[in-house]
Amino acid sequence: MIEKYDEMNFEQAMEALEEAATSLKSGRLSLEESVLVYDKSIMLYNRCRKILDEAHQKIEIYRPQTDTKEEFEE
Repeated sequence: MIEKYDEMNFEQAMEALEEAATSLKSGRLSLEESVLVYDKSIMLYNRCRKILDEAHQKIEIYRPQTDTKEEFEE
């Protein structure tokens, strides 16, 4: 089954990423399964990162303009 990562919201992607991490830490996966789970986790990480980057851009747009630019802390 192919996951539709682009359709996941942040919470769904984070939950799937946590499940992938748990699977990898368990030590019960074969090498092939571990590589597949690792690949999935990279896609999930990228989805989370994209959502956070979009949120950051919105915050920058809607933040009241000041003379000094505050850094966004993650």
